[in-house]
Parts: sequence; structure tokens; C-alpha cells
Amino acid sequence: MATEAGDFPPPLENSGVLVSESSKQQQQEEDKVLESSIKRNTSDTDKRKRRREEWEKLKEETERFESHRGLGNILRRAEDLLSETDALAKRLHVPIPTEAEVPLVEKIQLKKAHEKRLTDMLSTVCKKILTFIMSNKWALPFNAPVNTNIYGDYLEKIKTPMDFGTIKRKLDGGIYKHPEQFVEDVRLVFNNARTYNKPGSDVHVMASTLQEKFEDRYAASIVPRLVEEVKRTDADMMECRRGIAEKAALGGRERADGECAGLIQAIDSLISDIDMEKLKAAARCQPVDRASKERICEQLKELPEEDFGKVLGIVTHHYPGVKTSKEVSFDVETLDALCLRQIMDYVEFLKHKGTNDTWPPQAFTSSRKKKI
Repeated sequence: MATEAGDFPPPLENSGVLVSESSKQQQQEEDKVLESSIKRNTSDTDKRKRRREEWEKLKEETERFESHRGLGNILRRAEDLLSETDALAKRLHVPIPTEAEVPLVEKIQLKKAHEKRLTDMLSTVCKKILTFIMSNKWALPFNAPVNTNIYGDYLEKIKTPMDFGTIKRKLDGGIYKHPEQFVEDVRLVFNNARTYNKPGSDVHVMASTLQEKFEDRYAASIVPRLVEEVKRTDADMMECRRGIAEKAALGGRERADGECAGLIQAIDSLISDIDMEKLKAAARCQPVDRASKERICEQLKELPEEDFGKVLGIVTHHYPGVKTSKEVSFDVETLDALCLRQIMDYVEFLKHKGTNDTWPPQAFTSSRKKKI
């Protein structure tokens, strides 16, 4: 079919080139928009990052300030408690009186208690030992006084006669006031027998044999009780002297107990706050990397015993439940960052310490003046 000349527009020369340039321009504009958007987003990201860093820095500084303020308050409270404790101790302190300063009434009471205990010892222990000796088959020559009618020269050789029967009567009659008096009389019986009778004679041998048995009983039964009685007497006297000092203390015992209870409660509260600050410090402390942990392990192996003991002190300060001994080890993996960094600081201190340097360094200095 034929087409008339006016039905279609005439073909455009270089139309492909124009379309290409238009697309390129459009693409360039889109690229510019995209680039501008990227720059804007990057700028926003950088701003947010800077704001975040500034916020974290401000937060860290705020936390550090709060920590220093908290530690300062704790230090002031500790100083106040120390002052109150010293003041209370001075108010309550009364020198313990000497034994010579104890009132006569108190001395008499102590003496009576002492004498009663000795009397009980005589009536029980000493009487039991005497009964044991008198029942021995070789005790017959010593149970009654020597018959001077038969042994006419006895009183010439023996100035102080003694026998077990006489000792028993003195025990029953309460003549002895101390077990040593009883022991002296028993020994006197044996000494008289050996003095009057020749060595090797029957009575001489019997006296020596019986005395061995008596001395064994004396060492096992009487001596320990006498030693204990001396300690008891001294302890009673000291308790009496302390009681006198306590009665003389300012305010009396009841007031002192009330003040002490208040101080103990304040100290417990202070310890609780210290533990809380330690937890906060540990939470803020930067973790220790693996390389640093390995390095500190090697450094600890080279420390002298005295310096390693101070490292153990740091560990037990953070972990009071840890038991220390001459042979002790601990796993650095179980220690928190704060404890590890304090150990690292101490090891670093050892490398550069001078003659007058001490550990730990003085963290706080008090500028508070005493109240006048």
C-alpha cells in the first residue's frame, strides 16, 4: 500500500547522539545527588560518632568525678570514725591498778577463794594419796609414831618425829593450809627413816621404795593442780584489777557499750560503701588483654618472696576469702581487671622505685585542720 508524504515526520539527523548525551547528563545529575546524599550521610555519621565519643568522654569524666567524690567522702568518714574511736578510748581508758592498790576487801575475798580451793585439794587429792601409801604392805613401820621406849636413842638422832598416822590426823583436823605442808611431812617420814636406819637395812629400803611411789603420785596429781591454782589465782587478781578499772571508767560500762555499738554500726556501713566503690571501680576498669596477662605471669615468677607477698596482699584485699600460705598460687584468669591492673602497677613500681619510695603511694592527703 502506498503511503502519502505527510503521514510520518521526517527522520532526525544525529538523533542517537542527542539521546546519549541526555542520558549521560541525567546520569551525572543522579550521581551528584547520590554523592551529595552519601556525603550528607557520612557527615551525619561522623557527627553522631563525635557526639557519641563526646558523650562517652563526658560520662567517663562524670563517673571519675563521682568516684573521686565518693572516695573522698569515705576517707573523711574513716578519719572521723578514727577520731571518734580515739576519743572514746581516751575517755574510757583508766589505768589498771597495781595489786597493792586493790582494796583490802577485794583481797580478802580472793584469799578466801584461794584457801578454799587448797582445802578442797587437801581433803580430796592429798587424802587419797595418803590412803594409797598407808595401805602398802611396806608402810607398817611408818603408820604410827616410833616407840621411844624400844628405841631409846631415837629422839637424840631425830629432832622432828613424823608418821603417817599423825599426818592423817592433821589432814582430818584441817591443820594443813597448803598441799606443800602435807608433802613436807610425808617426806619427813621417809627422811627420818633413812637417817635413823643404816643404808641397806629393811626399813631404809622400804622408805626409799615407798617414797618413789609417793613422788610419782605427787607429780601426777598434786603438781599439775598447784600449777593450775597459781594461774587461777593470778587470773582472779588480774580480773579484779580490771574490774576496778572498768568501774572507774567515765560514763560507766553501759554508756560505753552504747557508744561502741554505734561506732561498730558506722564502721560496718563504711565497709559496705567501700565494697560498693570497689565494685564500681572494677566495672569501669578496662579489661586486660591476653598478652598483658601472659606478661604479668612471667613477671610474677621473677619476683622475690617479699614482693610476691605484697602481690598476695593485693589479691586478698580484693578477695578476702582467699587463704594464703607459704606455698600459694592463683589463676590470673579468675582475677578482675581492677585487681590485675593494680598488680601490674605494683610490678611497674618495682622496676623504677627509688630508695625512699613506698607502696602503695599516698592516694589522698588530708588538708583538714584540727578543730580548736
